[in-house]
Amino acid sequence: MTTLSTSVSGEIRLTLRGESENRILTTLRRWPHWQRADVERDPHDPTRCLSVTLVADQSYEATVRDILKRGFGMTFPDHGGEVEMPPAPPERPRKRGWYG
Repeated sequence: MTTLSTSVSGEIRLTLRGESENRILTTLRRWPHWQRADVERDPHDPTRCLSVTLVADQSYEATVRDILKRGFGMTFPDHGGEVEMPPAPPERPRKRGWYG
């Protein structure tokens, strides 16, 4: 589940868990407004990542919500919360060229 929350200190936090949410991480990881990324690792296997939390200033909340809605079909309640990651859309067949 993807979690969107705001902290008392004025930060917006986007927590991603699981392999299905790698699509979101791949899209958003280089966004220049993230202040930091907090990584939670498995205590029994430190090479395994359990979650990644991306943190930005709360002034970017509308932008983050818009990216999640348009890019991934995810709409969060006004107060934040958890939303299930919808399945990836099927890949379009690639056109190899025009044969006419």
